[in-house]
Amino acid sequence: MAVREERGSNMKPQVKCLLLILLLPWLTGCWDQRELKDLRIELAEGFDLLDNGRIRFTITIPTIKSASQGKTSITVNDIAADGRTVNEAYLEMKKAVSQELDFGKARIILINKRFARNGFYPAIESYYREAHSPINAKMAIVDDSAETVLKIKPADSLMVNDYLYDLLQSGEENGLIPKASPYSVSSLFLNTGTDVTIPIIHLKGVERVKLAGLALMHDKRMTGELDDKASMSFVMLSRFNPEYFTVTEHIADPINVNVSLFMTRDKRDITVTTGKGNVKAVINADFTCDLVEISKMVHTDEELLKKVGSQLEQMLNEKAKEVIKHLQQANCDALGIGLHIKAHHNRYWKSIKWDEVYPEMEIEPRIKVSIDTHGIME
Repeated sequence: MAVREERGSNMKPQVKCLLLILLLPWLTGCWDQRELKDLRIELAEGFDLLDNGRIRFTITIPTIKSASQGKTSITVNDIAADGRTVNEAYLEMKKAVSQELDFGKARIILINKRFARNGFYPAIESYYREAHSPINAKMAIVDDSAETVLKIKPADSLMVNDYLYDLLQSGEENGLIPKASPYSVSSLFLNTGTDVTIPIIHLKGVERVKLAGLALMHDKRMTGELDDKASMSFVMLSRFNPEYFTVTEHIADPINVNVSLFMTRDKRDITVTTGKGNVKAVINADFTCDLVEISKMVHTDEELLKKVGSQLEQMLNEKAKEVIKHLQQANCDALGIGLHIKAHHNRYWKSIKWDEVYPEMEIEPRIKVSIDTHGIME
């Protein structure tokens, strides 16, 4: 009687190897895990260029302490170290910290004006080489010392990084400043035809800072600045478009009052002409307004609203011209005119040196205002 042999597996060795390779990604485990207990989390960072040419790197880190009855408390400590470069200062700091520093959760990056004027790009360049870098943290320029600002104790916030982050976030939402993060700043630094603006904050006592304007950047360094009022005029012309702007102006004729309006931008575009070797840019911005306050009781009929709108247009255009003048003096093309020429007039773009053309070219703002509604009770 013949005995039937058990048939072995017909799977070829090559197929087995292929299946094993396909299974390998599922067997790697948590090789890249980072245990929270082994880290000291940085919440804010500051970079100061000192008088002696060295760089001071300051961070804030939280410490959680257990208290009685199961309660815990959080204290925020600041640590600073100096070096000839940012990386040397960071290495010096590591010598004094017991655990590995994790800057992936940092929400605020501050840079003093001296560093900004000399070129601070090396300070943030490392953010693009690290997988856990905080590229969406908010950035600001400070007058004298980033370290001093990070030491303030805001009365209405537990941690200084939360206070500064919320302050800048509120300024962006209200049209006072544009957004600035390591990601947006670096992409503009490396893109010809456009420049960067970064908010400036001033120290106000030991508990507060104040939005004080914008730093104008060109060639990776600060070349000028706008005050806090001019910064909103810049945002009104720029590509940034918050939900609304709050504007207060004095209307002399015919009612001699102060008015406050909520303004919403409906349209913004740039047109460029390059005929006969000359170049001219026109920045068009159309706004719809809601008149929300008048400093004294007046009859607000349709004719009056048209006169208010006409005067408001004139004043906003005059302020816009002053902003453009400052931008050109700083050679800061933060409105993106060069980028528009590069995209739509590429042959002309290749024939010029933009750094030489931009400061001398004609740039005309054309702001149009329409007051549709008013919330004034008579």
